[in-house]
Amino acid sequence: MSMHLLHTVHYILQNPTWAFARAGTWLRPPTWLRALLGAAMPPWRGTSRFRSVYVVTYGRSGSTLLTGYLTHLPGFDIKGENYLFPLPLADAEERLAAAARLPYQGRSKPASPWYGSHEFSTLQWKRDVRRALLNQLYPFRPIPKTIGFKEIRWWYRTTEEDFEQKLRWITSIRKPGAIIFLTRNLDDTMAGAWWVKLSDEERVRQRAALEDFERRAAAYAHANPDHAIHVTYEAFCADSREAQRLCAMLGVRFREDVYRQTLGERYSYPSKPQGGANGGTTASA
Repeated sequence: MSMHLLHTVHYILQNPTWAFARAGTWLRPPTWLRALLGAAMPPWRGTSRFRSVYVVTYGRSGSTLLTGYLTHLPGFDIKGENYLFPLPLADAEERLAAAARLPYQGRSKPASPWYGSHEFSTLQWKRDVRRALLNQLYPFRPIPKTIGFKEIRWWYRTTEEDFEQKLRWITSIRKPGAIIFLTRNLDDTMAGAWWVKLSDEERVRQRAALEDFERRAAAYAHANPDHAIHVTYEAFCADSREAQRLCAMLGVRFREDVYRQTLGERYSYPSKPQGGANGGTTASA
């Protein structure tokens, strides 16, 4: 017993990061309590008709600026990029559902090659995914009414065939969910950061892929105006009309001071929008 204790203490001293991480999981308030606090406390209690919002875009589009604006709205806390880590769970759910639907008899018996699959539940899976997402995005604080994140990798992590399906899946995790597509003039987008390091051939290929993404995004927003909207960086920075249109879709009151405050803050990579409401001093990513 004493040797085991000494070994444990030695391991903790050698791996303090691991020790702090383990302590964090033990001290984390339960999900139900964080959700209750979020529903009761004004900073996280909002008026939007959506309980989740996802900014779908590509790099250097101004997404950090837009996310900053959304997080200033009452009841919103929209997180940044995360390599789109939840997306593979959509494929897992599809396979789980396929296994649960199998017509084979006798799956309750160990003699069946599909033993136990009759007890699979996509409803329980969705609840587990939702809980995992909340624990990753909001581990130690009250859960706001409207959660979500922005991600720049949709354009190459999805295909023509599964684009709409994956969007509907991500919004189904915490219903009702909304999609905000953000695009920017591609000449400006590809004039900085990693885009300029591409070879001419690769730039042509990736620009074609971005144009295809923009086409799919515009088509989805047009077909689903009840929960999707297409916003452009240029229009958002030019004046407050684009922000007003966005607020109207989200079901929140537009405030000019919040809009101007956001444009006055510095976000990620420096950039100067043309004709911005704050004289072109906004920074974005």
